[in-house]
Amino acid sequence: MPANDAAQAPIYDTLVQEHGDVLATARQAAEETQQRAEAVLDFRGPIAVVPDFPAVESA
Repeated sequence: MPANDAAQAPIYDTLVQEHGDVLATARQAAEETQQRAEAVLDFRGPIAVVPDFPAVESA
């Protein structure tokens, strides 16, 4: 079952209510990590200050 179909399942809504949207939190953390890695590993120009991303809180 594709991930998009899972959002239509009633059990998914119940789990999100009980535990928070873990998939969205993980997706956000992955995007922030990727952006930070790209900034840190960018050797094309001068070193830029990379801000620390806030820690992802578990739901």
